[in-house]
Amino acid sequence: MKKISILFTLTVLSGWMLQAQPINRSTPETNLKSAKEAEENGNPYEALDLYEKVYEAGKDKAIAVKIAELEYTLRDYEKAERAFSRIVTRDRKQEYTELKYWYAMSMKHNGKYAEAADMFKQYIDAGQDPALVQASKRELAGCEIAKKAKQPDNLLLANLGKKANSPQTEASPSYSGGELYYTSMQSKEVISPDGKNEDWYMKVYSSAKGGKEYGAPTVLGTQINREGWQQGNVSVSPDGKTMYFTRALLAEEGQSLAESKIYYSVKGSDGWSGANEVSGVNGDYIAKHPCEGELFGEKVLFFVANMPGGKGGYDIYYASKKTEGVFGLPVNLGDVINTVNEESSPFYRDGKLYFSSNGRPTLGGLDVFESQWNGSVWSEPKGMPLGVNSSVDDMYYTQTPDGMSGYLVSNRPGPNNLKSKTCCDDIYSWEIERVKVNLLAKTFRFKRKGEKENQPLTGCSVQVFDVTDKNPANVDSKTNTAANDFTFELLPEKSYMAIATRDGYKPDTVSFNTVGVKKSRDVEKTMTLRVVRKEPETRIVKTNEPIRLDNILYDYDKWDIRQDAEPDLQYLTDLLKKYPDMKIELSSHTDSRGQDAYNESLSQKRAESARTWILAKGIAADRIVAKGYGEKQPQNGCTNGVECTEEQHQLNRRTEFKIISGPTSITIEREEKVMPGGN
Repeated sequence: MKKISILFTLTVLSGWMLQAQPINRSTPETNLKSAKEAEENGNPYEALDLYEKVYEAGKDKAIAVKIAELEYTLRDYEKAERAFSRIVTRDRKQEYTELKYWYAMSMKHNGKYAEAADMFKQYIDAGQDPALVQASKRELAGCEIAKKAKQPDNLLLANLGKKANSPQTEASPSYSGGELYYTSMQSKEVISPDGKNEDWYMKVYSSAKGGKEYGAPTVLGTQINREGWQQGNVSVSPDGKTMYFTRALLAEEGQSLAESKIYYSVKGSDGWSGANEVSGVNGDYIAKHPCEGELFGEKVLFFVANMPGGKGGYDIYYASKKTEGVFGLPVNLGDVINTVNEESSPFYRDGKLYFSSNGRPTLGGLDVFESQWNGSVWSEPKGMPLGVNSSVDDMYYTQTPDGMSGYLVSNRPGPNNLKSKTCCDDIYSWEIERVKVNLLAKTFRFKRKGEKENQPLTGCSVQVFDVTDKNPANVDSKTNTAANDFTFELLPEKSYMAIATRDGYKPDTVSFNTVGVKKSRDVEKTMTLRVVRKEPETRIVKTNEPIRLDNILYDYDKWDIRQDAEPDLQYLTDLLKKYPDMKIELSSHTDSRGQDAYNESLSQKRAESARTWILAKGIAADRIVAKGYGEKQPQNGCTNGVECTEEQHQLNRRTEFKIISGPTSITIEREEKVMPGGN
């Protein structure tokens, strides 16, 4: 199974898929020889096709094992599971016990965690390879974690789409200055490394987002992409001024990297400069996955290498930045980060290191982990949630500066399939859905006597303050003259205070908070304002002196008593009770518009209606005389034929009372009332 590990590493970490040209009919023996040659030359797809022909001819169990191994190597986990299942479940003589590990891994990659866990347990009990027994225990722990894993409700993921992603593998997305840089072969076909005239090299591309989707990528120039080399692992520094990437060569057999070194390019007014090899981190080993970060208050370059003295496989290192492109000696990040297996694709942001590893319990193969730097040591790495991680390989995780979005690379099933649903890596965008809290505020006037509920109040201003800290901050203020509703956008985990004001009314205040709000929602609040009452005005009223009742208003061509007239009528009723020997004339007037006779009749009906209301309160009928004067007693010059404004006409549409017998004078106290506009 050693070749599985080699090919798996090539596929996952290098990013290219290999295939030779179609073959002609041949004998099983010739096909077997050709299959072995294709496998040795790094053409696993061709080898698989040939082995399948050989198996069909002879049903050889050893060939069936080879097919299962290649299916797994090529990350066609559905076929691999079926292939291993046919061998393991029919293995009555226990000749293929060692394949139980790979059968379990295939089921795990297909998300069948319970079945995979059972098979890992079987291998732990019967397996002969100590390393695989230890790996089975680790994978079993990963299955148990996966069974309980739930994707956060606010985590949104999306494939970058068929324009940006090709059926081949894409890798190392790095966003900077409105462009997404990444590496790709941009091919719709499987590619052969022995095609002399084929442009099969990995290159650095850039793509810009248009609407909801990224557009077709543009290949960078020869200053970055050198012919004959595999460009990979692109990463742009946080300030957008330096691009790091690798240039690599495959070994002759195509199954491993013969060379991989880190390069850099500086962005100027004319674009990216010609690339140069960085100094200090390259050597007689494979160096890849560069990413600029910060440690001990200085810039460093994180990268991955298999240099001697590491913890095993590929480890993550850092080197202090001296000048542009020049770094100090590499330092291994140590046992807290690195394992005996593979670590890859480090990314640093604000004191946290994100990286992928298959040396810890994972949900799939390579999972993304995070570790916090406290100034001297790294915290124990913690796996990222389901969604970022999956049942397959997840790597090249990055974040935007606010930590609310970013990118990752995964071979989870996507819209582009080269040979299988999980063969090849695509770029995905991820986003933490912003929690949106909307304050929906409404203003009301406190109900008056006789009103059953508070009435909507227009013309108010509402001001919202953030009172989370000691010093309140003004968030926003709005005035609505046409309606009584207001909308404000708020933030989660905050405390707020809203104040509603209006001239002539006492302000009203509400306090609330958005602490613990995890999903977007609306917060509804009402504010009720009371009329400002001035000090009572004392007035001596004498006999036959008309006193206007401003709020006894009527609908057009109506004489019914409206609800807003009741407070004035009640006030007049109270006066009659206070002075029991007082008799009054209750008079109603109209403006000059309309026929004289009609206005006189309408005003009489309105006066009678008001009298009836008071009589219903227990006042004797002989104490009130109702009189309608029509348009005979205008308050101004708005008589027949005179053009007047509506406000001038309104002054003549009035209701009054005057003392006609009883006390020669009375003392009244009237509070100023602020009422809605006249009718």
